[in-house]
Amino acid sequence: MKSVMYHYVRNKNRLYPYCNVLEKKDYKNQIKQFSKKGLINSYQELFLKNDKFLPTFDDGLKDHIYAAEILKKYNAIGIFFIPTSPLKNNIILDTHKVHLILGKVKGLEALNELEKYLHKNKIKNFFHSKKKLKFKKAYKSQKDNDYNKKFKKIMNYYGNSKLKKKFLDYLLKKFAINIKPKDFYLNKKEIKHLVSLGMIIGSHGETHSLLSELSYEKQLKEIKNSKIFLEKIINKDVELFSYPYGGKLTYNNNTLKILKKLEFKFAYSVEYRDISYKDIKDKPYELPRYDCNLFKY
Repeated sequence: MKSVMYHYVRNKNRLYPYCNVLEKKDYKNQIKQFSKKGLINSYQELFLKNDKFLPTFDDGLKDHIYAAEILKKYNAIGIFFIPTSPLKNNIILDTHKVHLILGKVKGLEALNELEKYLHKNKIKNFFHSKKKLKFKKAYKSQKDNDYNKKFKKIMNYYGNSKLKKKFLDYLLKKFAINIKPKDFYLNKKEIKHLVSLGMIIGSHGETHSLLSELSYEKQLKEIKNSKIFLEKIINKDVELFSYPYGGKLTYNNNTLKILKKLEFKFAYSVEYRDISYKDIKDKPYELPRYDCNLFKY
């Protein structure tokens, strides 16, 4: 099985020029190509050995209505992994604030603003040196410029988690970026619509936090609260999970224990290879996924 990871499925514009945007026509062509080799069309097929394609969608974006409706035309299903904090608290997640900022200004300008902000506010401990080394290879495979990658690594991996929120909000205001959560994320009605199309809803945590850097208790809260919240919306068990940011460094043994405790069936990471039957049997919480941009349209 080839599991393929999507985020934004929309036509590129001034705010969305970066690499993980797949234009609608390219997505449509890609799904058409996948259908010739076989698309997953039932939940039960996830547990079987096969060579079909499984589209998966992270972040609970409005874009995913279009994505699901295209899959429906091919009698196929996808898994839609949804972070719940935007729904519960009417907020834009920090990870998406980073995307919006890099859509408005270049990475170098964002980094320069960070340096000025830290100097002005006399902040000296914004970076965690050990974390910086640990996540050195983050975004290595992404087709993006070095300044953008550096800014994303600081904000998503090794910048001070409490201070970065204030800084990101400062930049949103400075660059007049006004995106409302209701226009950015799926709402409850739209999530139910996905289910009516036969799609599978999975958890993506509450706040899209880097789980490997959280305590056991905080990880449990992130995952459990998200699962319960989604189950109330769709009136079904939520048994699938995907790791925010993906990759082996984004989760740890505590995460795996929590997923087992909460009776999840599978969890999806990011590793560019097929899912083998051995993976399904022996490592159900570390299933690999390809990035959609690796495939031709």
